[in-house]
Amino acid sequence: MWIKFLGRLLGGALMIAAASIAAAQDSSNVNTYQGPGVLSRGVGDIGTRSGEQVELRYYAGVSGVIDTNLQPFVLDAQGNLLRIHNLYGILVSGGAYGVHRWKRAQLGLDYGGNYQKHINADSYNGSDQHLALGLTVQPSRHWSLDLRESVGTISTATSELINTPSNDNTAVLTPSTLLFDSRTTFLQSSAYATYLQSARTSFTFGGSGFWQGQKASGLSDSWGYTLTGSGQRRMTKATTLGVSYSHAHYEFPGYHSNSDSNTYHGTFATAIGQFWTLSLEAGVTVSEVNSRLTFALAPQLAALFGVPTVTEQVYTRTTYPSGAATLERKFRRASLAFNYLRGLGSGNGVTTTSRQENATMSFSYTGIRKVNLGVSGGHYTMVSLGQNTGSFANYAGSAGFTYTLGRGISVSARYDVNQQQIDFGNYNRTSTRATLGLLFSPGSVPLALW
Repeated sequence: MWIKFLGRLLGGALMIAAASIAAAQDSSNVNTYQGPGVLSRGVGDIGTRSGEQVELRYYAGVSGVIDTNLQPFVLDAQGNLLRIHNLYGILVSGGAYGVHRWKRAQLGLDYGGNYQKHINADSYNGSDQHLALGLTVQPSRHWSLDLRESVGTISTATSELINTPSNDNTAVLTPSTLLFDSRTTFLQSSAYATYLQSARTSFTFGGSGFWQGQKASGLSDSWGYTLTGSGQRRMTKATTLGVSYSHAHYEFPGYHSNSDSNTYHGTFATAIGQFWTLSLEAGVTVSEVNSRLTFALAPQLAALFGVPTVTEQVYTRTTYPSGAATLERKFRRASLAFNYLRGLGSGNGVTTTSRQENATMSFSYTGIRKVNLGVSGGHYTMVSLGQNTGSFANYAGSAGFTYTLGRGISVSARYDVNQQQIDFGNYNRTSTRATLGLLFSPGSVPLALW
């Protein structure tokens, strides 16, 4: 069902892209019109490998997989959280990635799907999917349109399908912050329009909406939207200054909680030498959280009022510094990136509106003949703004490679580790996933999965 759904979604997006591109008349680089370090909200880094845009590539294969220390949303007979150790089995996977260019448009695609079958248990047998689609169109001299879609379903926080680093600060789901290895389904859509007043000045406005569903009863679904407006002024060939404002509204029906947040940022982006780019944004976020608190009345009061419980409205207002920073270095066949984010988080099924702080790094290398290497890691923290659930911290890392054997056949190996800590209750867990297998993907350059 998911494969059919994603296939129809992709087909519809391609039809929209074709209709939009028909209006284009001349050529230009629609990805860099705002200057170095200002990334398109449409294509962005979708479909890129080792910092470079590549033509469409597909792959399919089979691997062995080992998962350790999984945490389902289940209690054992003693009332403690159940842990599942050392699951091993077969992983059948496939996907496609790449960027296609027209005269005044680009379409970026990243899709991965798998079906896993564990031999020693069937708790996590099933399919995971993830699709990211970005479209950037410049139909006229003064207007540019950015569309982006992200949809998927996962069952473990160490899934390789969504643990690939990204510099998209608006992404709703951060896999490493998921506390439980429970089925999570997500959807996020965004649309932005940019008006180019001149060769140096542009204004962008638009928004995004998301939905995150939790299969486990007891975890809360969430949904919300963000509206954004910004202005950019290209001061020199290499430097851009700007300001931005965004309003976000989040809903958590499982916890009877909602929030409204306003963010005010200044932005700066520049090229450093020939290969480095730096982008910064900093400012303040003001979050207002409303939650309903229900508690039981004493028997005497229950008899007086005729109800066993009373519900109160709890209001919390929090003001905190927020911002982001990205430093990237492009080599001939490799890329190195450092990312930092401090700002608003949409929760993880356990927490509601949160203040989160992420620091990540990634390195990717694609050899001219046979090898693709990828290494990434990060530290993530999250503090709920409307709940007394303590501070959540996580360390995550992954490393992998593909090596071309010949005739479109590559060997692939990957290792993911996720270490979680909660100071409230002294929770501590480390989970891992390891895969090794063969993939088929025709092409003259190495298959690049990172």
